[in-house]
Amino acid sequence: MLSRNAIFLRAGLIALLATMPVSALAGHVRAGLWEQTFHLHMPMTAMMTPEQTARMQAMGVQIPTDRTTTHRYCVSAADAAIDKPPPVHNCTTSNVVYTARTFAADITCTGEMQGQGHVSVTFDGDQHYSGGYMFNASIHGRPMDVSNSFEATWISADCGTEK
Repeated sequence: MLSRNAIFLRAGLIALLATMPVSALAGHVRAGLWEQTFHLHMPMTAMMTPEQTARMQAMGVQIPTDRTTTHRYCVSAADAAIDKPPPVHNCTTSNVVYTARTFAADITCTGEMQGQGHVSVTFDGDQHYSGGYMFNASIHGRPMDVSNSFEATWISADCGTEK
């Protein structure tokens, strides 16, 4: 059974799939240090039983649905030259389309978190991109809709200690 952290991790992996092709499509991004901000919308109630949700609401607890994170990562020259998205465990991509300015694909995941979604990315030159994804999932038989928007900006050619 997936824990709350594992579900956020899987959602993060889907977000990673949504954004890693940015660093994995030749000519779309510059090698170096990048900063990326994710705005994840995922209802916590999808990870709780209906009884748990009702108890929390009866106690006046407001159940969060959004999480924003910012992180830095390094794109090597080799990664910037690769021309295909990396795999995500138990997920496949289809209908992959990319042009000089865009990337889009459908995502299908199996396993404990099952579902389908769509990701799209727009490149504003090789120093900035933005995009989002929608993912309709089922976790332990409970439906959950996950959406994410993201934006990344190239910081410098030197990654310093970032990996």
